[in-house]
Amino acid sequence: MIALKVKKDRQMKKKGIKRARRLATLFALSYLFLLLNLSMPVSALADNQSESVDESIEMPDLNITAITPYHLWSEKYDMPAGDSWFNLRNYAEVNVSNKGTADADERFEVILYADDEPIGSETEEGLPAGRFTHVNFFEWVLEGEDPLSWTDTAEGAICVYTDTSKVLKAVVDEEDEVLEANEANNEFTKEQKVVWNGYMADEPLENYVHGDVEGGIIYTTGDGEYRSYISGDSGTDDTYYDINYDLEILRNTKLARLYIYYTWAKPSYKAPKIGVTLTTPLDGSYNLDMEKSYNDIKGDFGADIYAWGAYAYDITEYVKESGSYVVSVKNLNYGGDDSDFAEEYSFAPPAILVVYEDTTMPKREYWINEGADLLMGGGEERPYGGFLSLVECKNSATFEEDIDLSEVEEAVLGVVSVWGGNPVSGWHSYLYFNDNELGKDLYDGYSGSCSEERGGISMSIRSNDAQVGLVLTDVTDDLERNDNMVIQGDDGDNMMPANAFLVITYKEEEEEEGEGEEGKVTPTFPNITACNPVESFVNNTEGEARTFRISVNQTVDVSWQINRSEIQTNETATEAVYTNVSAVLGTWNVSAIAINTMTGLSDMHTWIWHVALKPTPSPTLNITTAPSPTPYPISTSTPVPSVKPKPTPAQTSTPTEEKQKPGADKVPVPGFEFLISLFILIVVAYLIRRREVFK
Repeated sequence: MIALKVKKDRQMKKKGIKRARRLATLFALSYLFLLLNLSMPVSALADNQSESVDESIEMPDLNITAITPYHLWSEKYDMPAGDSWFNLRNYAEVNVSNKGTADADERFEVILYADDEPIGSETEEGLPAGRFTHVNFFEWVLEGEDPLSWTDTAEGAICVYTDTSKVLKAVVDEEDEVLEANEANNEFTKEQKVVWNGYMADEPLENYVHGDVEGGIIYTTGDGEYRSYISGDSGTDDTYYDINYDLEILRNTKLARLYIYYTWAKPSYKAPKIGVTLTTPLDGSYNLDMEKSYNDIKGDFGADIYAWGAYAYDITEYVKESGSYVVSVKNLNYGGDDSDFAEEYSFAPPAILVVYEDTTMPKREYWINEGADLLMGGGEERPYGGFLSLVECKNSATFEEDIDLSEVEEAVLGVVSVWGGNPVSGWHSYLYFNDNELGKDLYDGYSGSCSEERGGISMSIRSNDAQVGLVLTDVTDDLERNDNMVIQGDDGDNMMPANAFLVITYKEEEEEEGEGEEGKVTPTFPNITACNPVESFVNNTEGEARTFRISVNQTVDVSWQINRSEIQTNETATEAVYTNVSAVLGTWNVSAIAINTMTGLSDMHTWIWHVALKPTPSPTLNITTAPSPTPYPISTSTPVPSVKPKPTPAQTSTPTEEKQKPGADKVPVPGFEFLISLFILIVVAYLIRRREVFK
């Protein structure tokens, strides 16, 4: 009996140990289950939890919905306007909304990036739930390079244009200062095409030459007129257009250049292929090769994306004497066989520039700058140009080197803006020298001939439809010791600055006539003090008589020459007369050369004498000439951009499409996990106990 009892006690003890182990295992599993429940996201248990718990948890949720870049905020239209432009101050609007169920009471920051480089940041003072706001970024700049490049050839420029894009990114609450329901939706990115607006001042006029001369500068467009491909004008097709230039070169030519100013080159991104011939008064004709080109383009936006520019030719070796020169121009790619060049283009009259020497003139220092910078300012009056302001459309030309101001007698500035001075109300141009405004709408020559001479510079336009603007003005009082600068500003005129000249005349050393320091007599130059006709260009018809007369300040011999051939002499005279009793058809250089035979010094005056055919009666024809088109379309309509909200928080309710599902995006919150685990523990314990009882 005792043995059986001991055996039974052992069995009971083993069962107790086994039961305790089971209870311990059960407790450990229940505790592990409880920990797992506590770590699970609320969203995974949302279907098993009461809605009353989700609604009690309210949190903000900041989200960026759009990035919209503009050039400026239009006060006139009360909305953003224009595209974003490289290297100019721009404006951007970033839309931020709070899609959460609670207000974002804390301040938060919005940062704007371009290709992951921060370009601006703004701070907002919170945002109510269900509301949105427009965060505005003012005066941020996207830096870029001019997409237009080219290779010069003898007949024109081969252009290449490269588009550029930027990745814009906006981030709200980047540092997680605001506790949100969803921290993963705070970024918004956009691939944004950024355009180089060629209407801004982006091509400063380059210095071609700087030097000294006893002489001066001549600039003239001759009798040339604006030529339009739309009208089928010669020079824009495969037929030559001739321009006549009457040049009075008193002594020697130091340098000479020819400029051709083109516009509206089609198709887009192409420059013209031009054939040019120069005919001189005596020596014949020469085909010219382009030396250098300057090109500009409005940029890849809107319509009419056509190149404008200037071609420069060195003609120094051909321009040697006074007389009539002819420049002939034609389109070498009419029909479009060469895909490297434009098929169509228009052009303003070509200009000839001459720097001449004349030892009777004072010493002068000169600068010649050249280029092509297409401009269109005007702001809201010129939406076609991208709403650019006057400040953004100021072309510059710098005249470097130091100047001794104490030795300056006179300083004269000459500028050329092709298509400058267009007489349209509300569109203006400005001229500045060393930050001093010289005036507004100063250009002459756009729609009428003009001629002016001052301080060693002579500038002229001889036709009434050149569409070229000239200004010649004194800048002595505004001259600085170094790096003088002229600025041509466009406020809607739509012009192309192409040339800038500065000529400084220095004071001459004063010497009294008579004995010099070595007892020698200082010779003086003879000076032709009066001439008749007064005009340098005179006209007659065939068979008429013409008399030329000069007066000299000392006794001289006078040699009369026609086209370098001597036809008469007057000895020991202070006045001389030459009369041609029967004019012969042609253009003649009539020169009177006054020579002091004792000193060998001389002076000369030349007339350009045109003798035309004697007119014959003919029926009168009523011919009406269609005006040449202006070099750009005049836009009268104003594009209306799509209306955007003002940059203030809009007081609207939460959009229904942005409402969140109940329980979504909530922070994990402990629920009934502990009670569930305890209940499971009791049930398991009950089942084990019951099993033991029935064994």
